[in-house]
Amino acid sequence: MTTTRLSIVVPTYSRRGLLERTLPALLNQAGAAGGAEILVVVDGSRDGTLEMLSRFRGDPLLRVVSQENRGLAAARNRGAHAASSEVVLFLDDDMILKEGSICAHREAHTDGMERVVFGGLALAEGLRHSFLKQGIEIWGGQVEQRLSTPGYEFRFDDCHFGHASMSRQLLQRAGGFDESFIRYGNEDYDLGWRLIQAGAEMRYLSIAVARQIYDKTLYRWLRDCECVGMADRDLAGKHPSLERELRFASVPHHPLKRVARASGLSTLDPLAPAWSLLEAGMASLEWMGARGSILGKAQSLLGERRYWKGFRRSGASRAEPQRETGEQRGRTA
Repeated sequence: MTTTRLSIVVPTYSRRGLLERTLPALLNQAGAAGGAEILVVVDGSRDGTLEMLSRFRGDPLLRVVSQENRGLAAARNRGAHAASSEVVLFLDDDMILKEGSICAHREAHTDGMERVVFGGLALAEGLRHSFLKQGIEIWGGQVEQRLSTPGYEFRFDDCHFGHASMSRQLLQRAGGFDESFIRYGNEDYDLGWRLIQAGAEMRYLSIAVARQIYDKTLYRWLRDCECVGMADRDLAGKHPSLERELRFASVPHHPLKRVARASGLSTLDPLAPAWSLLEAGMASLEWMGARGSILGKAQSLLGERRYWKGFRRSGASRAEPQRETGEQRGRTA
């Protein structure tokens, strides 16, 4: 059987410290896997990333592509375009692959059939634990359980391209990542939906696992929640049929989350000082490594408010939303 060539595309923006930790391991694994090509796309970083990468210039497996800051979608497209292999594995810059993952992705494409292969996601070992990371672990377990179910049909919000492989031809036919998605959120869901609409086969590869060095603070996570509120409007504008599936189409069941929603949608919120104090207190507890289900629920409440604040800022105008249903799943930022 002919060995399928593989190019690993790693987009990065101002994360020199993380890339210094993840790239050496990736280069070692690529060499052990028979020489997979690694393309690091530097998306306008100004933190010395290019200078750091120059230390690896002698490695024949590494290629570096640099561009002005245009966002994650544009960086992924640039890497796919520059790739020399027929199959591309997209990998976020904070991921450490489990041994054998590169070979597993490559073998998933050896039959020549065009498909999208999503690998597993987990947290890296040795991280400082907190309720924020505890929530990420719970979310990851739920995703794995869902995608591992025999006969499961992928939804658009199952598509996370931080660890996924596909042929360049399939990506090009789908139109690539939409570069108009510049803020955090939804470039993955948009491409996933277009691939689903095109009838692309999707597969979950549980033996390929990327372990994430999750370094977000609570404030960064809250900022991302706000960006998702804005990005959801963009996604609905492009794909109106998805509007009912997005978060803004429902009213939360829990009364406290309804308060958070009302607060986020209000331009003159009398509770804003209280929310700010709660955010500051929770950020301190997260930094100290506090854990527990109560803190996780409080985090969810803060994220709810920030989501609706972002939705309001997007200037969206929608009909009165329906009650939340079990089919409408949220996103972990």
